[in-house]
Amino acid sequence: MNSKVFLKKITNTFLTLNLSFINYSKIYNKKSFLYTFLSKFIWFAPSNFQALYWKNSENIAHGHSHFIEMDDTALLLKKEICNYATKGDKILDVCCSVGRMLNSLNQEGFSNLHGFDINKTAIDQNKKIFNKFNNVNLVCSSAEEYLPTKANNEFDIVFSLSASLELIPASFPLIKEISRITKKYFICIINENGHAYPRFWVYEFKKNNFKIIKNHKINQALTLFVLKKMK
Repeated sequence: MNSKVFLKKITNTFLTLNLSFINYSKIYNKKSFLYTFLSKFIWFAPSNFQALYWKNSENIAHGHSHFIEMDDTALLLKKEICNYATKGDKILDVCCSVGRMLNSLNQEGFSNLHGFDINKTAIDQNKKIFNKFNNVNLVCSSAEEYLPTKANNEFDIVFSLSASLELIPASFPLIKEISRITKKYFICIINENGHAYPRFWVYEFKKNNFKIIKNHKINQALTLFVLKKMK
């Protein structure tokens, strides 16, 4: 970890204000050059850059077609979910894109499946790409808008694949919200030192009532976490 990343993690974990009261919808649905410019210098202001990038990713380089096939990382995450989930569990995919993970779980017999993503095209294409996908509830939304609307302990299993959590502004209490809606396990693969908002993730997990069951380094960049919600 270089010094720049370390300072980012300090800032994002300990020095950023909790701005959960902000109307993120207004920020993310409005292209304001002035706000984007100012947010680069006011460290605690939630930047709309990542949200606007992924909302329009079909026209850039990260459209839904890049997230259809189950690669080795996705298969590893699926294996861990299957190890801890039962077929009747209510399961949420955080930032699901077109829903490849949920489709793969559906093929294994899981049926109470939910997901959200900020890319509307990805959500709309789900039924066309995975036409045998049943009993799934997909919503076009950001994490900042979706998570606060869910009840405490609503989902038995919550999971997320890399380049999702790490792109959400630190001003939003992400892990606190995930913990609140999780009943049993949160399973994720993240880049602990990468992307827009690196944090001290282990500290965040423990602080928000998760017990680390598994902490496995997949490669130089990615780490698999299996986290049990403590009562």
